[in-house]
Amino acid sequence: MNSFRSTHGLIVKESHCVGRTLIACGLLWASLYGINTAQAQELTIESWRKDDQIFWDKVLIPAFQRQHPGIQLKFKPEEPLAYDSRLEARLSTRRAGDLIFCRPFDASVRIQAKGYLVPLKEEALKNFNPQARRAWTTDDGATTYCMPVAYVMHGLFYNKKILRDLKLQAPTTWEQLYQLLSQVADHKTVTPLALGTADMWESTQVVFTGLGPNFWEGEKARFGLMEGTVKFTDPGFIRAWKMMAQLKPYMHPAQNSMSNSDIQLLFATGNAAVYPSGSWDIDFLRSTSFAYKKPIDLGVFKPPVEHPGQSCHISVHPDFGIGVNKNSPHQAAAQKFMAWLGTADFAQLLTDTLTGYFPLADHPIKIDDPLGKEMQSWRQTCQDTIRLNAQKINRVWPSMEEELWHVNVKVLNQEMSPEQAAQHIQGVHEKNAYLK
Repeated sequence: MNSFRSTHGLIVKESHCVGRTLIACGLLWASLYGINTAQAQELTIESWRKDDQIFWDKVLIPAFQRQHPGIQLKFKPEEPLAYDSRLEARLSTRRAGDLIFCRPFDASVRIQAKGYLVPLKEEALKNFNPQARRAWTTDDGATTYCMPVAYVMHGLFYNKKILRDLKLQAPTTWEQLYQLLSQVADHKTVTPLALGTADMWESTQVVFTGLGPNFWEGEKARFGLMEGTVKFTDPGFIRAWKMMAQLKPYMHPAQNSMSNSDIQLLFATGNAAVYPSGSWDIDFLRSTSFAYKKPIDLGVFKPPVEHPGQSCHISVHPDFGIGVNKNSPHQAAAQKFMAWLGTADFAQLLTDTLTGYFPLADHPIKIDDPLGKEMQSWRQTCQDTIRLNAQKINRVWPSMEEELWHVNVKVLNQEMSPEQAAQHIQGVHEKNAYLK
């Protein structure tokens, strides 16, 4: 008796198909062997996280497909700075993928308002508290449109060997940090501070909003800006810009032309002492240094405070969520993937796989990475905040995000005074109709 092999490697005997159409036969062998044909489809995941391609391809996707063998996943990342505009163009012409990486807060508000994302049901969100959901929930709190996935933390990495050789300690105050950078500069062997301005975004997302909260008391000032009781011209913000203006002498002489990738390599190859960044860079720094056969003894310290004993504030920022494209033809399969994102298994797998990305779900997790564990410990003694302009403050034209990039680069390069920066940004802020 003849037989044929299905795409799943199962044998269907010809006698089962006599008198039936090809489609009917296919449904028959699917039922005989317990295969759900509704699941035999491919979902495309749109993302800006190109660095994570190998982790999705080798770990995360296989883990999901072991539980859902009929659903194929394809991780399709875009250039980070081009992602938002290109994604919206694809969504508007119904060419976007089935699953969408969502940036937090204002960056996803527009695509949600245009109806491109499927609202999530409470059952899918049961393991996420209101704080975890807020970056992808409408202003009225009624609709969450992206599954909260991961957050990152801001800090300063340092090369322990360089500090040991110079008999220096990791600083806790800004005065101590300036002294450390000055002593490294005097030694004239490595760049004191790995920071560049060619890509511009680091000036805002790493330095100003990542290291600045201790100057303006974190959430207190952020909510004050939204409520109209605080201004960018207030002393805390001026002091933050003054902090930035003092960093230029410690940066690489060619920093104006150095991209984030250039700066990463400068530090990862042992040629810089301190690198302000975030937990998202942990894996890259390790793999790059090993690739150059010069593993670095990495340390990390939290953003310094102005004075000893001062309350500390840490930028604990929601990094990405994942939503379902309303125009996806594979809604049932997409919802199964979303349900998996909310499981304890995924939370631990994310922690183990994407080092420095911490799950937003309420599930208890174990962090094995020493740097990740160190950064997490800061939350026990410091207060959480998020990037200053992420929520509502960006909803203005010209974009507050872009204006901050422009201004903060000029302050770092000592081309604009802190007071001028404050006046300019406050002027932009006052145009925001969404604020009280």
